[in-house]
Amino acid sequence: MKEKDKNLTSSEKVANKINDFLVRRHKVVIGTAIAIVVVIIAVCVAVVLVQNNTERKFNALSDLEGQYSAFYSLDAASEEYQTSYDEFMTASSALIASGLDTYPGAKAQLLVADLAYDREEYESAAESYMAVADAQSDTYLGQLALMNAAASYENAGNQQRALELYNQVFDTYGQNSPYAPKALFDAARLYEATGNTELARATYEQLTGLYLAPENGSQPSEYARMAEAYLVTMD
Repeated sequence: MKEKDKNLTSSEKVANKINDFLVRRHKVVIGTAIAIVVVIIAVCVAVVLVQNNTERKFNALSDLEGQYSAFYSLDAASEEYQTSYDEFMTASSALIASGLDTYPGAKAQLLVADLAYDREEYESAAESYMAVADAQSDTYLGQLALMNAAASYENAGNQQRALELYNQVFDTYGQNSPYAPKALFDAARLYEATGNTELARATYEQLTGLYLAPENGSQPSEYARMAEAYLVTMD
């Protein structure tokens, strides 16, 4: 042991050893520190880029919603409408390309489907709604899209497919889905329209049993009230 180290405390000896290590390895330590700083900067830049990209998408979605709303004030036969339609479809394509698993992409696809429905292009609307229903099956957008797809198929004259989807809403999302009462009512209505009165009655009864006097004390569903009225006429 060096003479100068004999009278040092244990803490001072440890400090000296650390200092000696840093002196000998200063290049490695500095290089590691620089690498850490570079990684931190890269992460920060990535986060900022993601935030900016997300903000741009939501701003674009807001603009797209404004374009959609403007169609109500346009004459569908006018040149202005056609120009607006072309611009809307171009803008929506860019958002949809970002992925239907994202909210902006899915909502843009829903707006495209809504516009097709408004234009009575029901088959096209149904396809767009189903794309959202599949991609957003775990969100409320998926439930909404599935209901709208069913309505589109019904308007297109495909009652069987519509019936399947109305039943799918209830079977998949259960009685607590906000769309469950309407899905049951529409399924019962289609059963009745296609002559299957027994299934229609059973579905109306299921609807009234679940939603006419909910156990949680909430107001009865309007669809349960209508189902009750339908049952009276079927007696």
